[in-house]
Amino acid sequence: MVNGCSLNGIVRNTSVPKAFLHKITADLVKAGLVKTYPGPAGGLALARPAHSVNLLQILEAIEGPICVNICQLRPRECPRDLICPAHTVWGRLQGMIIQQLQNTVLDKLVEEAKFLKKNPRKHDTQNILKSSQWKITQWT
Repeated sequence: MVNGCSLNGIVRNTSVPKAFLHKITADLVKAGLVKTYPGPAGGLALARPAHSVNLLQILEAIEGPICVNICQLRPRECPRDLICPAHTVWGRLQGMIIQQLQNTVLDKLVEEAKFLKKNPRKHDTQNILKSSQWKITQWT
């Protein structure tokens, strides 16, 4: 196995329950994002370079299509979607979420994880709250 990890190593390093890891590994293999290697020296590895795997691909492999509201996934399912004032907001929000997930690739997350391990964030709840309130007022 080249540049791979054992399942036990992943469980140990991430605290992800082993049963859940088995389930999502199957989903990720099916989506062509990881490869598995059997045997005592086996484990799993990315099927593609880390710079070409984004969070949208991973989440959709595990959860299915990303959807903030069902009306965005299945138009006309809701009889109000043509007159609903929130429909456009859901569409913009979904577009922003999808764009962020597409732009977040694994190699950049690995770089950030290494940086944060050496330089943990400081918990600054006041600035987080101010930032959240500012963003909320921009939508209203």
